[in-house]
Amino acid sequence: MMKKIIEFGIYLLIFLLPWQTRWIVEAGKINCGTSEYLTYSLYGVDILLVGLLVLALIYFFLGTFLGTKSPIGNLVPKKTSIYPFMEVKLLLIFLGLGGLSIFWAENKTLALFREGQLILVLGFFWLVANFAKISKLALSFVASLIVPTLLGLWQFFAQTTFADKWLGLATHKTSLGGTSVIETFSNGIVDGRWLRAYGSFDHPNIFGGVVAIGSLVTLILLCHFSLNGKFLGTKSPLGNLVPKNKFIFQGQAYFLCLFLHFCLAIFSAGLFASLSRSAWLALMLGVIFIGARLLFQKKFEDLKSLVSGGIIISAVFLVMFLGYRNLVNVRVEGGTRLENLSLDQREVYLQQAKILITKNPTMGVAIGNYISSLAKLKPTDQAWTYQPVHNVLLLIWAELGIFGLMAFVGFLASLSWKLGRKNELSGALLIALLPMLLLDHWLWSFHFGLLFFALVIALATGFSGEKKVI
Repeated sequence: MMKKIIEFGIYLLIFLLPWQTRWIVEAGKINCGTSEYLTYSLYGVDILLVGLLVLALIYFFLGTFLGTKSPIGNLVPKKTSIYPFMEVKLLLIFLGLGGLSIFWAENKTLALFREGQLILVLGFFWLVANFAKISKLALSFVASLIVPTLLGLWQFFAQTTFADKWLGLATHKTSLGGTSVIETFSNGIVDGRWLRAYGSFDHPNIFGGVVAIGSLVTLILLCHFSLNGKFLGTKSPLGNLVPKNKFIFQGQAYFLCLFLHFCLAIFSAGLFASLSRSAWLALMLGVIFIGARLLFQKKFEDLKSLVSGGIIISAVFLVMFLGYRNLVNVRVEGGTRLENLSLDQREVYLQQAKILITKNPTMGVAIGNYISSLAKLKPTDQAWTYQPVHNVLLLIWAELGIFGLMAFVGFLASLSWKLGRKNELSGALLIALLPMLLLDHWLWSFHFGLLFFALVIALATGFSGEKKVI
């Protein structure tokens, strides 16, 4: 019973993950302005996560005390494992470097808080690895994005937002600076500011990136599911979604299939509404990788499902493009005032990162202290000008030094090599992360980004069949 409570608690946690409900313990301040990157917050999902971790530890100790074979008794299973030994060592090194950096941090409290977040994220991954079934985990993730995506579509079409503290939603007005908008033109003159979809997230790029991964996961489920309610292939790690020895009504199979196609359609529309180029690129890379691998391996049945899903995505994008061609042209062609301003700002952030890395190439400025170090470097700027570099690798290098960067890159490279060679679905998810890692910072600088990164790694490992289903 306790194991079941923990398992379904994980699915609930995944379902609630897109909602940024939090208690702001202390708002970060720089020069009388607020900074999200210096803010201490307690998120609602953190409370649930800590509760599940406590239950899991009790379950572990009860299993040990009673002499039963607890499924989490082997923290690092010897054979079939979600924890390849090399990756474990690299993660521990990475976590250890973060802990050591607290000693030379400019803001030690912030560094300690950030290290605590990393430990909590590692606990989240450990929970998912030991208690969640990959099929239910994937479906929970897909289901969790339906309401945020519909909210994002409403924001895009209605061109308005609303604030709600219980849902963690903020107001984004097109007339205010700092809101992500696309400037529209008429006869060469700016005639409007079009709001990009935020969904339930802090930025359209986050919304787009999450929905892109959600679209890939939906495609993965479709590639393994046929209308008779059976999974294609005898060794599918998703085989437990529809039990082999139990009768399933044809209507249930059709319902699940229609549900996945519905999700793919609204995710495609939401992805368009985010107008996030990195998210578009992420989905494109993932689909191309799956298609190329399936074609090379001659898995034509799975390829048919992929093509079917690709047609849905293309059709939705085409319809949206016909209605909002001017917005796409601005994002693709660039050259407008706001697009040039965005590129100029990214260049400034890149130069700032180079300065911090040059000053501290080996040790870094300490975990979580990137913005504090920028404020010390340029003490008179306004709070909103202090932003992380839009590249996770450079951001990690600046905070944890060259050894932290090597540990992180080594972890990703080793995992991608092992999983990508074995399974096209796992490789697609990991490849889809690349644009978000190289063109943005939210996977490292935001609380949600850390948890989402761990979730994607868990999904990729589960799809590969490396994780035992318990």
